[in-house]
Amino acid sequence: MTDSRSPRIYGGSFNPNDRNNPRALIANWVKPHSRVLEIGPGDGVIGAYLRSEKGCFVVGVEVVPEAAALAAARFDAMLVGSIEDDAIIARATELAPYDAIIFADVLEHLIDPWAALRRVRTLLSTHGYVLTSIPNIAHWTARLNLLIGRFDYTDGYLMDRTHLRWFTWKSARAMATTCGFTIVDEATVFKPHFARFWRTLNGFQMVMSLMPAEDVSLQVNQVDE
Repeated sequence: MTDSRSPRIYGGSFNPNDRNNPRALIANWVKPHSRVLEIGPGDGVIGAYLRSEKGCFVVGVEVVPEAAALAAARFDAMLVGSIEDDAIIARATELAPYDAIIFADVLEHLIDPWAALRRVRTLLSTHGYVLTSIPNIAHWTARLNLLIGRFDYTDGYLMDRTHLRWFTWKSARAMATTCGFTIVDEATVFKPHFARFWRTLNGFQMVMSLMPAEDVSLQVNQVDE
C-alpha cells in the first residue's frame, strides 16, 4: 500500500509505437518542433520524449513539488502549482502561445476541469490543440463492481483515490464541446488489450485531440453510445 505520507508521482515509460497506450498516442499526435504545455507531467516521461525525439519546447505545470523537482531537468520550464490557480495561468501565459496543451490523465483530478479547458483555450496558437486522455468509468470492471455493490478506491488506475471527477465517452465528449472545442481525433485504450471492440465497455481510457471550434470545420460523428 502506498505510504500516505509520500506524494504519488505518476509516470513510468512508454513505447512510442504502442497504439494501446495513452502516452504513446498523445506523443505521436504532437507535431515536431511544437511549443508544448504539459499539465501534470508527473516524472516527465512525455515531455522528455517530445524534447529529445521531436525537438519540442516543453513547459510543465506540476502541482506535486516532488514530481516537479524530479521532472524539471527534462523540461525547458517547470511551473510548480495547479493549472486552476490564477498565478499559474498568468505564468503559463507569459510563455504562450502553445501549439499543443496536454492533459494526460489529469482532468479527472481537477476541481473544475470544464473551467480549466475553457481557460487554456486562450493559451493556444492559431492552429493549436488540446490533447487529453481520460479514464472511462463505464469500463466493464467498474460496472461489474457496481453490480455487486462495490466502489473501492485504489492507488492509481481507474479507481484512483485522487480522482475528483468521473467520465464516460458521452460525458467526456460533452465536456469538450461545451467548453468550445471540436473533437478532431479520437482513440481508445482497451483493457484487456486484446478486447479491441465495444469501446464504451472495454475501453479503459478515452484519448481525444481537440481544437477550438471556430478554428476547424472537421467534426467527428458523435453518436451516443
